Amino acid sequence: MSIADLTTFKQFLRELTADLDDPLQMALDSATSECNHFVGFDIEDEFGTGIPADLEMACMTLAQVHADIGDPVTNENRRAAAQRLMLPYRRETGIGAAA
Repeated sequence: MSIADLTTFKQFLRELTADLDDPLQMALDSATSECNHFVGFDIEDEFGTGIPADLEMACMTLAQVHADIGDPVTNENRRAAAQRLMLPYRRETGIGAAA
């Protein structure tokens, strides 16, 4: 399962065909994993069906990166934007964990 569903992601991309459904779903799954690692918890378990819109947008923005939709500079900007959306939810920053 992904934070954002495939239909919503395809609307976000303005993708009308079903030709890319499998790679786009893989990109969503990978982006979901990256989001969960960044915030330090499983977003779907935490919020259930009420996932905040900013976390869903972060997932779809990262999925664009995973689907290789853009040049490297654009993709790094997308990753930074997604991380800024997730910062308020982040539990583990990694600072002080080595003690």
